[in-house]
Amino acid sequence: MTRIEMNKGITMLEKDGGKIILSKEFFEREPVLATAAKFTDRYYVGIQPYGTDSFEVSIHPKEDVPDNLKAIKAFCNELIEQQVRHDLQNRFGKLREIIVAQAFSPLEGS
Repeated sequence: MTRIEMNKGITMLEKDGGKIILSKEFFEREPVLATAAKFTDRYYVGIQPYGTDSFEVSIHPKEDVPDNLKAIKAFCNELIEQQVRHDLQNRFGKLREIIVAQAFSPLEGS
């Protein structure tokens, strides 16, 4: 089976254009699931372990389409966005909570 590296951490299996391999080094479980949830209205999405350090994601349209590659690319773009959001929340989430709490706290001396 031929593997095509689409992006760092993302590999498409050429034999079956509806499958991609995601490295756990770059992508965590939560962003993968969040991305899958955004696609389930139009696609059948399956996620399973692929060895010990990767996820295998299969994406197949619910209706016939001539080119599933667009769906794969859209999934990958959304996945990157979800991972970045997840990383930012992990890094700055506490700071955001402090700012929001301060912004909505009662004014002193009122």
